[in-house]
Amino acid sequence: MRDRAATRALVLGLLALPFGVFAPFAIFSGLRSLRRIRASGGELRGATRAMAGLTAGVIALATLVVGIAYWWLAS
Repeated sequence: MRDRAATRALVLGLLALPFGVFAPFAIFSGLRSLRRIRASGGELRGATRAMAGLTAGVIALATLVVGIAYWWLAS
């Protein structure tokens, strides 16, 4: 059975790339899903989706922070 939070993390991570506001939610959902998958003892699947969402969320958050810092320093 696939963990629904893993799919949610992937969708939020993909949405976070153009819309950075979704990044913290993608990170939270990805971490939570990975914990649940590891604790399930093999009953839940979807670690790849959760990791992809987590990675996209981290990339989007880093881009957002660097962009805000650049904007703040340049003005």
